[in-house]
Order: sequence, then structure tokens, then C-alpha cells
Amino acid sequence: MTKNELEALKLEGFMQQQDKEYFSLRILTDAGNLSSNEMVCLAEISELYGNGYMGFTTRQCVEIPWIREDLIPEVKKRILNAGIKTGGTGTRVVAVAACKGALCRFGLLDSQEIAKNLDRKFLGIDLPGKFKIGVAACPNNCVKAPISDLGFLAQNEPKVETDMCKGCKICERTCKVDAISMVHKKAVIDYDKCISCGQCIKACPFKAMKLDNEGVAVYLGGKFGRNLRIGNRLKKLYQPDELEVITEMVIEYYKNNAIKGERLGMTISRLGFNHIKNALDI
Repeated sequence: MTKNELEALKLEGFMQQQDKEYFSLRILTDAGNLSSNEMVCLAEISELYGNGYMGFTTRQCVEIPWIREDLIPEVKKRILNAGIKTGGTGTRVVAVAACKGALCRFGLLDSQEIAKNLDRKFLGIDLPGKFKIGVAACPNNCVKAPISDLGFLAQNEPKVETDMCKGCKICERTCKVDAISMVHKKAVIDYDKCISCGQCIKACPFKAMKLDNEGVAVYLGGKFGRNLRIGNRLKKLYQPDELEVITEMVIEYYKNNAIKGERLGMTISRLGFNHIKNALDI
């Protein structure tokens, strides 16, 4: 099989294994979710064409290894008939990763729905390099949004209504980053420590902790792996309905300014953070 043929198969989700004889099939999920019917179909494929098992990637995709080259056409037919998407590799927008969002007790927004919408619009767009998007519904940051090329992280910024504070210390005990202390029997927030998780707002029985600002922090140019890079954060918080437009603008910037093979973080390091901030103007 030629290099071009292998590349074409890779774009379809069939990646040659280290042994050079077998392939792993990568299946795209819906923000980490699969229907029961899809699971049954994938289990059958792994049993009939693989070694009877499948694994999960860090980007919430499924991989079925040990597929012989001559069986790939049959696997393609089964995947097509089941309406299952494959791919998620190459120099393009890959699968959007999201946490459990509104299902989680810490979730501040529906990260699953945001990820699904971004997937539908941007998945597979060809770019100078790989482009990863992560959506975290709270500062617990389970999907590690700041080390995605484009990361979204929901935040609820608190403030204290001093007149309503009874000095009960519940907020102080709730805070996991020690950002709240009692001064003259009133809660005081250290905003240098506060990560805006919003848990103190939920915990206060006297409603003295108020929501001062809510939205989504945006990180640009993150990357993990052997050359870890934490994304540069834009200063303000954005609303969920702005994220699609922001994504479109960032992708367009990356497409127009990156050198082939360069990840967004490398482009930002080369041109400077002010360059992308001025270009986006958001």
C-alpha cells in the first residue's frame, strides 16, 4: 500500500498499526456519547473484524484495533449502514471534546450541546495543522480546555453582599482553593486565588454570595504532549451564544496566518499574542 493510500485511509479513520499488517479504526462520538445501537454495532465490528475489544482515546473517540487490510471494505459498509462517523485525524478540525456539562453537579452550562453544535459546523475543516477544541463546563476543567488549540471554560464570578453575610463560614469551608476568609466576621474573597467556580454562591444559605459575572473564558493556542503549552487567555468572559462566531474567527485567523504544519500556539508564539488579539478584535 502506497503512502498516499495510507493517508487516504487515515482520513477515513483507518490508521495503520505499528506492526504494519493491521489497522485501527477511529470512530467519532457525539461529544463523548454513543447510542446503545451504535455500541452494539461497534461491538459486532470488533468481534467480527478485530480482536473483540475496543478502546477510548483522550479526545473521546472510540478505536477498534486489529482490523486486517482486506476486511476494511466490509467494515466501511457496516459503518456506512449504521450512520456512524469515522475520522478525527489529520491536519484539520478534529473531534470537539466536552465534559458532562449540565449532567454534572458542578456544571455551569451545557458543554455537551455547545460541543455538538461546534462539531456539526467545524469538524473536518482542512487547516495548516491539527486543531483541537475543548469545552469545560466549570473550572474543574475535566477536559483540560486551556491546553486545546481553542479552549472554552465556563465561570461564575462571585461577590459578597457584606450586609447579608452572617459570618457562618459555610462559604469558607466550601471553597477548595482557600480564596475566602473571614474578616471581622464577614466573608472576603481573594480574587487572586478565586477560580470562579461558583460553588460559594450555591452554598451560602443567606444569599450573601451573589453572582457578579458569568460567562466563558477563552484560551488560544494550547497544546499538550511533548511540548506542553497553556493557551493564552482573552481577558473578558463571553456568552455561550458567542462561541460559534469566536470559533469561526479563530479558525479563519489560523488558516490565514499559520505556516503549514504549525499548530495555533506556535503561530501565536511566532507572531505574538497581540497579533491575534488585534485580528480578532473581540
